[in-house]
Amino acid sequence: MSAFLSGLLGRKPAISEDTAVVEKPPVVYDFTPRLEPSPDMPVEHTPEATPEEQQAIDLVNMQRAKLLADLPAEPTDDGLLFDAPAWLTASRILIYLRACKGDSQQAMVRLRDTLEWHSTYRPHAITPASMRGEGATGKMYINGYDQGGRPLLYMFPHLENTSDAAEHLRYIVFTMEQAIRSMPPGVTKLTIVIDASQFSPLARTVPLSTAREFLNVLEKHYPDRLGRALVLSPPAYFVMFYRLVAPFIDPVTKSKIAFVDAKGLKGKGRRDGDWVDIRELVDPRMLQLEAGGDWTYKYSQDLYWPVLERMYNRVNASAKV
Repeated sequence: MSAFLSGLLGRKPAISEDTAVVEKPPVVYDFTPRLEPSPDMPVEHTPEATPEEQQAIDLVNMQRAKLLADLPAEPTDDGLLFDAPAWLTASRILIYLRACKGDSQQAMVRLRDTLEWHSTYRPHAITPASMRGEGATGKMYINGYDQGGRPLLYMFPHLENTSDAAEHLRYIVFTMEQAIRSMPPGVTKLTIVIDASQFSPLARTVPLSTAREFLNVLEKHYPDRLGRALVLSPPAYFVMFYRLVAPFIDPVTKSKIAFVDAKGLKGKGRRDGDWVDIRELVDPRMLQLEAGGDWTYKYSQDLYWPVLERMYNRVNASAKV
């Protein structure tokens, strides 16, 4: 009773002399990111082309020379040129065909559009060195894999540290390219984990115009790349707003979006639905503490960036699906 009354009065209750105070051991943080798959990691491969899809791929490949002809010229001073023939693989054609529901003509239009975008926007030429400022706080980075071998892209909007919209977009595109670099063979999608626990309309976040442009780039030039989008611990008004706009979201995209209670109180044991158990989708040993996992990873740019640079220099993103 004394503890109850003390709480009402805003005072801490007295601790009796025989009450033992149990102190939690300090967290020992791990600063080493996981940007490349281990050989024994379970992987859910993207389904291979059906006979009908293979016929459509063959039709597109018959127009290969036309798709690659007269692409916009790139500057050559940095030596980072887009390898369009290496990018235009059968597996990537299949991704676009599926995004276009098997329509080979529409797929060719979209492939050509993306080939031109690569030549002009030049995502392959966005280097880790040029993105150090954007990556300083750890507002967005690749780290670990879900249980299907899809890279995890963490987003922490409350850690936004810059205000240049063009650089925001470049950093998002850069991170998407790194996600592709980190995909195991046969994997073509990623899982996005967005921390909404500190969401506020008044908080400093990515401008709406940049978010809209990112969605446009994602839809046009990175089609069918989203495996899941998991929103961590969103406030109630965020969930209410989402439910208002949900009927207007593409059903396929909507089926990939779910909320996560990082404390594990909602959606326990569920892999599908509005609320899911993230530990059913990501091995807790591969999942960061703030996302409800057991991994004590802590972002430090000084330790993350050298690992990122080594992967960037070793893996050619344009040659990967």
